[in-house]
Amino acid sequence: MKKTLVILVALAALVAFTAPTWAGEEPGPSFTVGGRMLTDIGYHRNSKELTNNKKEDVTSAFVNLGNTSYLRATFTSVDKSTGGMVELSLKSMINNQESVGLRFAYGWWKVGNCKLYAGQTDNWLGNTAFAPKQYLGQTEANKNTLTNWGYIYGGRNPQAGFQWESGMFGLQLAVVQPGAEKVPTVASGQDLYANVPRFDLAAKFTAGGFLTQPAFGWSQLKSEGVTGGGDDTFTSWIVILPVKFAMGPFTAKAEVHYGQNNDAEWSGGRLAALGSLPQSMPYIKTNGKIEDTKQTGGFISLEYKILPVWEIAAGFGIDKLNNDAWKQATSKGGAGWKNDDYTRTAYFVALPYQVTKNFKIHPEFAYYNYGDNVKDGKDFGTEWVGGLQFQFVF
Repeated sequence: MKKTLVILVALAALVAFTAPTWAGEEPGPSFTVGGRMLTDIGYHRNSKELTNNKKEDVTSAFVNLGNTSYLRATFTSVDKSTGGMVELSLKSMINNQESVGLRFAYGWWKVGNCKLYAGQTDNWLGNTAFAPKQYLGQTEANKNTLTNWGYIYGGRNPQAGFQWESGMFGLQLAVVQPGAEKVPTVASGQDLYANVPRFDLAAKFTAGGFLTQPAFGWSQLKSEGVTGGGDDTFTSWIVILPVKFAMGPFTAKAEVHYGQNNDAEWSGGRLAALGSLPQSMPYIKTNGKIEDTKQTGGFISLEYKILPVWEIAAGFGIDKLNNDAWKQATSKGGAGWKNDDYTRTAYFVALPYQVTKNFKIHPEFAYYNYGDNVKDGKDFGTEWVGGLQFQFVF
């Protein structure tokens, strides 16, 4: 309640500040308020391997406010050279667990073909322009846009970046707050820290209905207090090649990616979607040596407008992880598990219908195969989410 009151007071102050502009008394900065309200209703099923009882499948009904709903305010200076955006996430879950969080809070300055920005935002690495239209179940099941199931989203993080665009080409470089908070402390008495910022580099090429933004990200974290000859440094990196092609009623999206320890940085803050699944994180062996986890994956998504207001979208995503230490004998410092690789896959189909300019109904069914347990080779389980999402966008 207190958070809501603070937000309302802040918006009222902004409205009062921009009132002269609306009244036409004198030119002033432009200010707009927008919002997106997404409500999910449907069923969610976990196979017995993913349940608490481990004996029976569990299917539950749900109705909630998708936590990708938001309240947005944008600002632009009179000369259009400077601007900013603040976006707050809105979420409502089971047992009335309502919450408000920060999605974006950044500013930008543009001169010619160059643009400088700084604040809490995302960038071209894992850009949502390529995201598949898998929208149902973010609040209920931590599933959205096949993130971590074939699609890499760079996430919203504190950062500062430089961007250049001219005609068909563009280039962007950003220094980003590293994700040390996502990685468990290596051991008691040790401190995990970043000695340099994370770097995200991306290029852009567009021609007609074709768009691609190949990107490379790199980060390094160190641990202070390592003893006994253990490793005190590990690096994370990701290479992404996304493409998008649109022609008439047809749109195709695809991505391939390859990375190392990339869940430490470029998971989009959605590691909860993986549950107990293996993550692309460094494995610390019993002798203190670090074994890096590699990840290869991608997705393909096809969209077709059957009618101007009705379309069909379907997609498939896959991610494969590998770490030699998982299968290595415990006598050599490894985990001693049955396998050293792991694969998960996902499928979805959706039939979005545009009722009005600001209202859309999004029926969807998505299926997730968790693959085989890397520890014992047994089935990890499966999950599906089906239902409707009501989308009000202003």
